[in-house]
Amino acid sequence: MSTRDKIVTAAVELFIKQGISKTTTKEIAASASVAEGSIYRYFPSKEQLAWQVFKEYHQYLATQLQLSVAKDNQLKDKIHSLVSCFLKLADDDWLMFSYYVTSQHTHMKNVSKGMLTPYQVIYQIIEEGIEEGEIKTTEKNIFTAMVMGAVHQIAINKIYLRISGDLYPQCELVSETIVNMTMIKGSDHE
Repeated sequence: MSTRDKIVTAAVELFIKQGISKTTTKEIAASASVAEGSIYRYFPSKEQLAWQVFKEYHQYLATQLQLSVAKDNQLKDKIHSLVSCFLKLADDDWLMFSYYVTSQHTHMKNVSKGMLTPYQVIYQIIEEGIEEGEIKTTEKNIFTAMVMGAVHQIAINKIYLRISGDLYPQCELVSETIVNMTMIKGSDHE
């Protein structure tokens, strides 16, 4: 593991456990087994470290979500691919996914309009579904929030130990529920 990766992992673990504001660079360095000055070779401040890690993972998620739906034509399949992608990424790197979910309120204000985000990816899919008549509502933001909320709330409940084990095995249940909660043609709401 590179020095930067050690710092990031140690910082994320501490940020999740204690919060960003209560975590010191001294604690991060000790946990990463590096000199405190090493942190500043990669990040100008603890706050920049927290933001950079969030930003990189935020953009990574968005890219992975885009790739996951590239082969799908129908909205139901896209929803399934989105949910599957989210839950698989959560299982593959639970530490980073936990940090991403729990630190959004801190970092979303720093996301620039030009940055690719998971929300934008999902919103575009919803917009296409409405234009193609697959969704019988015009509430693009509500639908997008529902898709994101379903996945995020599952992760939050795992963080609070209300859900245990891998999340990916639940992708059928989650994606089917999202489809059924909406007015997608072909769902039980027709």
